[in-house]
Amino acid sequence: MPSGILAASGRCESNLNMTQLTPLGLIKILAQVTAIMVIPVVGGTVAGIVIDASLGSSPLAVMIGLGVGTLVSVIGIWILIRTGVRKGYTDTSNRHGS
Repeated sequence: MPSGILAASGRCESNLNMTQLTPLGLIKILAQVTAIMVIPVVGGTVAGIVIDASLGSSPLAVMIGLGVGTLVSVIGIWILIRTGVRKGYTDTSNRHGS
């Protein structure tokens, strides 16, 4: 009867070309994501408030600024993920050979 313990085989593979994520690297990524998400949304909202105040209009410009800031954030995160995939931070190989 086979035991539940796996023998040392090719089951645990390591991608030697893949960069290890260090705690400092994790902090850097979290700071980038925060900046990409917060700056455009806050900037669009503040710009909308300023435009609404100068035109004396309803919060239409705030809503447009918030929408544009959110769209810029989504595009920024997409670019960050795409860059990480191209640099090899994700392993897309078939690990189990099936």
